[in-house]
Amino acid sequence: MHQKFKKYISNSCTSEEYNEVKNFIGKKENDVFIDGLMHETWKDTLTKPNTISPDQNLLNLIHHKIALKENNPKRTVRIYQTISAVAAVLILGLILGIVFYPKQIQNNIVTQNISTPYGGKTHFTLSDGTEIWLNSGSSISYPSRFSDTREVTLKGEAYFKVTHNSHPFIVSGNFGEIEVLGTEFDVKAYDGEPFATTLVNGSIRYRNKDNQLTLKPGSQVTFHQNKMLTHKVETEIYTSWKDGKLIFRDEPLENIATRLERWYNVDIELKGEEIKKLRYNGTIELESFSEVLELIKVTTPIQYSFDRDTRILSISATN
Repeated sequence: MHQKFKKYISNSCTSEEYNEVKNFIGKKENDVFIDGLMHETWKDTLTKPNTISPDQNLLNLIHHKIALKENNPKRTVRIYQTISAVAAVLILGLILGIVFYPKQIQNNIVTQNISTPYGGKTHFTLSDGTEIWLNSGSSISYPSRFSDTREVTLKGEAYFKVTHNSHPFIVSGNFGEIEVLGTEFDVKAYDGEPFATTLVNGSIRYRNKDNQLTLKPGSQVTFHQNKMLTHKVETEIYTSWKDGKLIFRDEPLENIATRLERWYNVDIELKGEEIKKLRYNGTIELESFSEVLELIKVTTPIQYSFDRDTRILSISATN
């Protein structure tokens, strides 16, 4: 097991060895032995820093696990940490079996899923250097190693900073496909909500079964009820969530409530049709949920109450 563990850390084990090591680490009775292996790997890393090259996907999963722990729904300060290869080795045993779900192993290529619950988000890097910010209530799957086409599957919302190379990068889902070579853009594809993709820079091509178009920087395409529309937009409004901010520009309260539910992991009930149409302008950053409600209340005629039994926040218009 000692050699297999080292091969796992350096991403050189076979599919059979991978499963064996993963199962071994997942058993609590092996914790002491694993601690010893990690300690030895730590010393080896200090004396021979260039001999160990941890799997980037392992680092992604560690980043993801830590981000979820930090994204307590009662806190609104999101901290994105980067972890050295040595630190990755030391906490390896803490994350396996929690956020890593291999679907298939073939020629050492693993299809991986990363998901974020309501109230959390995460930031990670793919094997080609592409950075992804995954918003709350979202999931993404991708292979541990890309071939000629770099394809990921998204459900929910993510921001992509794609590394340019000769192989196309494709984001796919129920909304269709987005193809790029190197660019930064946001994709919002939550179930039951209009699809939207916003291009910050570079170029992307969006296509579904009936339509295809190419976007220019500063533009957005939306698709809802079989209608495709393009707009010039202020991109920060649609991408600032990755930096811990929510920006609203003349936004109806119904849309704001949906975003706040995901952001703070709460259930919101709007009382009456009229209140859904109330509009709000503002930026939410580093505020608690109660502070957010007070901010909205200052400029919008609302009142609210919280039912501790049903855990539903009710918002109604003031008389």
